[in-house]
Amino acid sequence: MNNRINKKVGILGLGMSGKSAINYYKAKSIEIIAWDDLEIIRKSFINHNILIKDLNNLKNIKLVNKIFVSPGIKPNHPVILLAKKLKIKITGDLDIFWKEKSNEKNRFIFITGSNGKSTVTTMLFHLLKTNKYQAVLAGNIGVPVLSLKPKKETNYIVEASSYQLALAKELKPNIAILTNITPDHIEWHGSMNKYIAAKEKLFLKQDDNDLAIINIDNKYCLNIFNKINKQKIKPKIIKISLIKQLDNSIYLDKNSIIDNLNNKKILIGKIKSLTFLKGIHNIENILSTIAASIHIGLTHDQIREQLPKYEGLPNRLEIIYKDNNLEIINDSKATNLESCKVALSCFNKVIWIAGGRRKKEDFKYLLNNIKNIKAGFFIGESGDDFFSYFNNYFYCENSMSVNKAIKAAINFSKTIKGKKTILFSPGCSSFDQYKNFEERGNIFKKETHNYINEKLR
Repeated sequence: MNNRINKKVGILGLGMSGKSAINYYKAKSIEIIAWDDLEIIRKSFINHNILIKDLNNLKNIKLVNKIFVSPGIKPNHPVILLAKKLKIKITGDLDIFWKEKSNEKNRFIFITGSNGKSTVTTMLFHLLKTNKYQAVLAGNIGVPVLSLKPKKETNYIVEASSYQLALAKELKPNIAILTNITPDHIEWHGSMNKYIAAKEKLFLKQDDNDLAIINIDNKYCLNIFNKINKQKIKPKIIKISLIKQLDNSIYLDKNSIIDNLNNKKILIGKIKSLTFLKGIHNIENILSTIAASIHIGLTHDQIREQLPKYEGLPNRLEIIYKDNNLEIINDSKATNLESCKVALSCFNKVIWIAGGRRKKEDFKYLLNNIKNIKAGFFIGESGDDFFSYFNNYFYCENSMSVNKAIKAAINFSKTIKGKKTILFSPGCSSFDQYKNFEERGNIFKKETHNYINEKLR
């Protein structure tokens, strides 16, 4: 063991999380060896007073006693495989963050799921902050946990991706929320089972002092619930369902949300009075958020007052234009068909813009939703695939670019009587044409507003 005393820490991946790790270890006067596979990124760190050495090299990796792996680095990366062979500790930001902050009387609320986790994370943060609770928002939402300034007795609300959870070994959240699981990131994890196992890690170290909130309408989540429920040491569990009216739950009764956590069936409010967010998935998100809020200490009145003020997130069923006959929705965050299916179910008379880099998903998954679609305008790598499949069901064009698709969709909307919706819900990743879904959504909004200003006003 002594041969690793005073050795350096290796940092693999120099994106946002990697940068936050550099600053974290520098503040502790720990020497760093950093590496990124992209030369352009390595060059940007030349003046950061850290060693840039190839950790794929046996001589270099033996200089470290720990490897910090940035989220998104694949588990089969050569540096990770080499570190495992040499029995060098591999860690990620969530474990480091939790281990350090858990000694400061903080509450940790971790949210994960294939879809909806960002909404639950920000909705819960909104409720706590507007009701004067100490709260910090971090994680996959865009704020690396290692960049947070020290605080005591606060609520850390952390969105946890499957990439981050795959690295976690020590997490024990006070509250863990699982929104849903659908096939996603399978190529990265290697299998659906490994993807599910990553999500499951949020709950494995919880005990009866902790709380798990799980959407049991989802079959994969239900399996995790059943597994946790059989453990001798397990958290308290609140089951979320839109289908069943359960004891010890927050549930939906027709169009009303009911607090049945103490089996007293208390009306919180009608859905329409609590939110303007569209879609069944957002009702699920709201139920999970309310369950966590009540557990933390919020009253029904506090929830009734502040929940309607939550405005939602950019790129998630975001209304970017609306008049008496037409609304245009930016749902760039829909990077898989599950998200796309949810979006399509929210509207009638849909003019659909979709496409990008396809995941291994079958278009048949959307067949129950095509009755709502009047036309499709498709973009990116998968434009031909979308056109070839859906051309049998409704009018289609392969527009290739977002700009062309917007113009074609707006012009087509004039041929449809009554209220209609142009829905940008790609159902694909953005990486064929854009850096991320945010850039894709921003360009969609900009091009839409430019064309509307030119033609409709």
